Amino acid sequence: MNWFFKVDYHLVNFSIRKFLSVALAFVSVAVFAACSSAEKPPTSEPIPTEHVSPQPTQATEEKPPLAAPVFAVTTADGETVKLKELVGTVPVYVLFVPSTVDELDREQLKIIQARYEVFVELNAKVVVVVADLPTNVIDMRDELGLEFALIADPLFVVAADWRVFDLDGEGKVSPASFVFDAFGNLIARLVAAVPDDRPTVDEVLFAIEASLSSAAA
Repeated sequence: MNWFFKVDYHLVNFSIRKFLSVALAFVSVAVFAACSSAEKPPTSEPIPTEHVSPQPTQATEEKPPLAAPVFAVTTADGETVKLKELVGTVPVYVLFVPSTVDELDREQLKIIQARYEVFVELNAKVVVVVADLPTNVIDMRDELGLEFALIADPLFVVAADWRVFDLDGEGKVSPASFVFDAFGNLIARLVAAVPDDRPTVDEVLFAIEASLSSAAA
């Protein structure tokens, strides 16, 4: 799934390779269609057609929610996080990571921690949902020195509500990022198609800072 960061009135696509691939595919289809129509011989008599009733189509792709599903859960620090009380009052970055042991997950969290003071300065909340046992989440928190909210989701309840669970049929949580502005609008999202398809912390902060600038203008 392509990911994007949409900041109020404009769209910023950070995946240039994907954009070029889609554009090339579009041009190829257009050329093929033009050639097909040009080579089709004219007919003097109408071709009889059979009426076929339209059949309902089934969606082939689950998309992330455009509004935040409500959850009130206890973090690894024993505090209760009520998302409905955060979204719409301050910028919120909700991050889903599949495990406490995968190096990509741990590196992503370490980088966020290294820039956590910037989130605090922007009055932005970071909420990380980890698909692992509470004891493992606590161990990871202590080992990496993580200061932001960590939620253990071993049964994938929160991940399923946010539609980031079992997208590939393998019973796993996909890495996913959701950024909400201070008014509760979803301004950025990424549900990774591959494990390393994740936004950088700078991109997340850019989305938050741009939304705050737009609100102040």
